[in-house]
Amino acid sequence: MNYSQIKLHKNHIPLNPYLCIKNQVDYNYYINTLLYLHNQLELGFNPKWMISFHYQHPVEHGKSIKETNKTLGFGDRYGFKTYRNLLNEVPMYNYWDKQRNIEERVIEDASQIKNAILKYLYGIKRLNRTDRNEYPNLFFFHEKGKTKLQYHTHLLLPNENLKIDEYSELEDIFNTIIRKSRKCFSKWKKIHIAPVKTKYDVIGYLNKETNSNHISFDPYNSNPIIPKNTQK
Repeated sequence: MNYSQIKLHKNHIPLNPYLCIKNQVDYNYYINTLLYLHNQLELGFNPKWMISFHYQHPVEHGKSIKETNKTLGFGDRYGFKTYRNLLNEVPMYNYWDKQRNIEERVIEDASQIKNAILKYLYGIKRLNRTDRNEYPNLFFFHEKGKTKLQYHTHLLLPNENLKIDEYSELEDIFNTIIRKSRKCFSKWKKIHIAPVKTKYDVIGYLNKETNSNHISFDPYNSNPIIPKNTQK
């Protein structure tokens, strides 16, 4: 893409090096979403941790089996064993493989994960009370990464009202209690925790896949800051 053909927004922000847009419409979606997210930072959103997790895929329901035992392993043949009858496994595989590429289904899974996070990390049990002061500004982003095979999710956690603020404890509770509380988590891939070093950089990175066909920011599960002059 020749970016010189793009008419830049008057408040243009330098493009993320991993950004891939095809036309002016793609750019408009990207830059307007990024400007909205920057405004959230200016309003006070201050992410402390980035949590990255993958969803369970049907390939995790089986395992490879070594069928031969050649010298040094060269030329060994491997088979694949499933936990169900193969005739039932194939349609189920196709169904869930498709589901993991449907954004609406990923948003539903993320909603259940959000509930678990609010319960175990913030002590919030009445999930319908989003007007309460202690309700955190969680920001969810969904993307497919380099392989484009299926969605995974990044979550930005603020430090305010967080019951656990140590890396080791946070990693432990995500990979034990929270991970076991929801079946949609990948059984193979662990949940990764990383401190946010520069909040503007992480926002730019998480918005890199936004275009006219997909907005990475999840407005359904996120809890953005509402400016006081717009509140009723």
